[in-house]
Amino acid sequence: MKTRIPVIACCMVAAALSAGCAAVYTNTGACERMMRQSASELSAADTLKILHTGTGIRGSRVVVEGTLEHPQTASEAAVATPPNTNIIEAGLLAPLAAALASSKPKTTVVPAAVECTYDANGLSAFRWLAPASLVKASSPSTVDRTDE
Repeated sequence: MKTRIPVIACCMVAAALSAGCAAVYTNTGACERMMRQSASELSAADTLKILHTGTGIRGSRVVVEGTLEHPQTASEAAVATPPNTNIIEAGLLAPLAAALASSKPKTTVVPAAVECTYDANGLSAFRWLAPASLVKASSPSTVDRTDE
């Protein structure tokens, strides 16, 4: 009987603390969705994989990092260095490994990052930080809001 009040108090404190922590992460999900939507609009052939999400104080600034993967173009293939097939330098199985690697479709992985800024009214700015092609394609934009 004497333990009921402390148990209830501890449960109330735990619920209040966890609610405050969860409020920070609401903006990270929204910024990830914006990044996926923008990547599909700007470069439809690319596959986006999100690796890391960083959140500023109270979720006011969110940076989402990941990679964009796309099939290798002819110019990218020309620049890529071929694997070392010299048996003396690379080992006895180097020619076999090179033949197996050439049978797979080649892809190019490019690092990608976006920044979302939030204020009291919601999303205030969204901009690409990397790769350079998407930074140029989407100039720094602010979200238009109608004042009510």
